[in-house]
Amino acid sequence: MSKAEILSQLPTLPLSERREILESLLALEDRELTAAHQAWIDEAVASGPATPATADDWKAALERGLAGGKTIS
Repeated sequence: MSKAEILSQLPTLPLSERREILESLLALEDRELTAAHQAWIDEAVASGPATPATADDWKAALERGLAGGKTIS
């Protein structure tokens, strides 16, 4: 069945069936997002221990922001 056929049939289904289809689609999306989030977590863990920003890091970031992305000399 093509996507167009599926979409044309949705309005003919009872509300309970449309909700069941929606829940199934959302579950599929959640699994994909969960996999992406796990990949981000794995990458962060593999990068080693966290190194907190120093006061100089924050000052430099503030200066860059105030300069609109331009480097301040």
